[in-house]
Amino acid sequence: MDFAAFFRALLLCALLPVATHCLHIPPQDIIKLLPSYDYIIVGGGVAGLVIANRLSNRPDVTVLVLEAGGLDSSPDIITVPGLIGHGFIPSYNWNFSTAPQEFLDNNTRYYDQGHVVGGGSILNGLIMTRGAKADYNAWEALGNPNWNWHHMIHYFKKSERFSPPDLCSDQADTLHIHPQKAYHGTKGHLKVGYSNFFYNQSANFLQGLSELGIPILDDPNIGISAGASIAPASMNTKKQSREDSRRAYLDHVLNRPNLHLASEQTVTRILMGPAVTSPNFNNSNPLKMAYGVEFATSASSPRTKITCNKEVILSAGAIVSPALLQVSGIGPAAILKDLNVSIQIDLPGVGANFQDHPMVHAFYNYTAPGLFSTKNLTGATLQQVEQEYFTNRTGPWTHPLISTIAFPHLSHLLSSSSFPNLLSSNLSFSLPPHLAPYPTLQKGYLAQLKLLQSLLANPTVGAVEVMADSIGTLTVSVQHPLSRGFVRALSPDLLLNNSLNQTIHIDPRYCSHPLDCDLLLHGLKLNSRLISTSPMQNLQPRPPFPWNMTDDETILSEAIRSQIVTEFHPSGTTSMLPLEYGGVVNPRLMVYGTTNLRVVDAGVIPLLPSAHLQAAVYAIAERAADIIKKDERLKNGEEEQEGPSHHPVPGGEGNGIPIGPGVVTGPQRNNHH
Repeated sequence: MDFAAFFRALLLCALLPVATHCLHIPPQDIIKLLPSYDYIIVGGGVAGLVIANRLSNRPDVTVLVLEAGGLDSSPDIITVPGLIGHGFIPSYNWNFSTAPQEFLDNNTRYYDQGHVVGGGSILNGLIMTRGAKADYNAWEALGNPNWNWHHMIHYFKKSERFSPPDLCSDQADTLHIHPQKAYHGTKGHLKVGYSNFFYNQSANFLQGLSELGIPILDDPNIGISAGASIAPASMNTKKQSREDSRRAYLDHVLNRPNLHLASEQTVTRILMGPAVTSPNFNNSNPLKMAYGVEFATSASSPRTKITCNKEVILSAGAIVSPALLQVSGIGPAAILKDLNVSIQIDLPGVGANFQDHPMVHAFYNYTAPGLFSTKNLTGATLQQVEQEYFTNRTGPWTHPLISTIAFPHLSHLLSSSSFPNLLSSNLSFSLPPHLAPYPTLQKGYLAQLKLLQSLLANPTVGAVEVMADSIGTLTVSVQHPLSRGFVRALSPDLLLNNSLNQTIHIDPRYCSHPLDCDLLLHGLKLNSRLISTSPMQNLQPRPPFPWNMTDDETILSEAIRSQIVTEFHPSGTTSMLPLEYGGVVNPRLMVYGTTNLRVVDAGVIPLLPSAHLQAAVYAIAERAADIIKKDERLKNGEEEQEGPSHHPVPGGEGNGIPIGPGVVTGPQRNNHH
């Protein structure tokens, strides 16, 4: 028995105020917080709640989660799959917008991000896709040992509680829904499964793509993204309702007295102490230590400071986390000087390498007589559908806005003889000007370009995504964008105007690399071919100008630039890369130059996968929790292997990016700090 841990747990229980036995601490009760916690987690979204759950399972460890948003009230528009996508509740959204997009039409774009406990998992479209094996093997090839498909699949499985579809064999065969059990977890916290209702149009979409030679995947999550499928959703299949990180990782641990959630608290600064020499990980260089955080409810409320005993973990997302690092003195020296912030660590990559999936909606308006779609959900029909859902949890309201998707490979967009020329001509594009002052960022971007060439040529990797709804929208997005943007703080006080949407500059620089808009153009041309197939013609699509009524690429390109919006997949702004490549965190997700400050959110993703991001972020957070626990054991003189020690699924190493001649890898170095 560990008597030290036992007595520490007893002491903790004695010290905790009786009033704080409940996890949630609203603003009026902020005085009830402890003066110090072992772990302080900034952000209660997907990653933050996973980390909080896993770290607090030891009763002798105290964990505080600080979340700027509040608790959602489970409104129907959030929880009912059939209502998702029909609007956001403003208070659950940061309501960000981008800078004017100079490579598009010089207009801004809305950029919604979760501002609520559960973060983006409260607002997203439920789609659970992982991407290709090669996507994750590319992370390792960029200098991140063991961040590959073989290790990630272990955590994909650990995070999910997968339910097989409840479909008759004929419907499962028609829709090609045959998930492979070996690739799915059944004991995780996050419920994943399928709706019990599908629109007939899903079969038309799959059959049309098959007619074009695009493979239909029985399971899109086995490491091959190139193809079409019905994607599983983050949903409770018994209730046929949204499953988010709050319900999956938080609500059932409300009885843990060592886990506190302070809502409606915006962290304004990470408190950094002087450099210290750390004996851990064989590193003798002086490292900065985060000793706590400063936070407040509003611009006018007093600032509260709380210290940490072990670590501060940033999980505020790819927009807020880099801005928070910058105002805390960690980032490019030039930006910190402009902010009049004391430079703690000159780290050029903070806020750089910003990636997103640029997206264009194309509406083809299915008009076949007798066709049932969400357009029919009005009047008496809507009332019947609503009653069926709440009475039986069946019917159209159980179906998310999107479940039918495709990730065509580049060869599905272009002839096999022409796409290599497209790659070679575009990948010689000059470096983005905003990287010019930073040789490490330039080197990192060039390394990414070489890997992107391999990824786009890989037949298992999707180049674009096409999402289909029931009424005729075929939305196209680029999966491996070459454009790179940036995020930067505009004020040393992120709460200056009571909202971060005015103190953070977001510039995705969409289509700053011309290949991205070229790929959108080819994706829309694929749409034109798709709706000409006999299965899709049965839906009687009526495409609007200009997507299918002109072959003039100048007109199409201009239309694309005016219509591009975000797919809400920001990433890369605190990249897991070697310092020589402009990295911000090492493979243990520790911020370079620090001894106890980590980032765990989509910002650490060095290259976007050909997938929606929530599955990857859940897996990253699960792995991060194991890493944090292992590092704590190492500090205590213990040793234990992190992650899987064997292939968890068949073919765990196949279809990957080789690490060898012709592929740029990260410099061989000590990646601990």
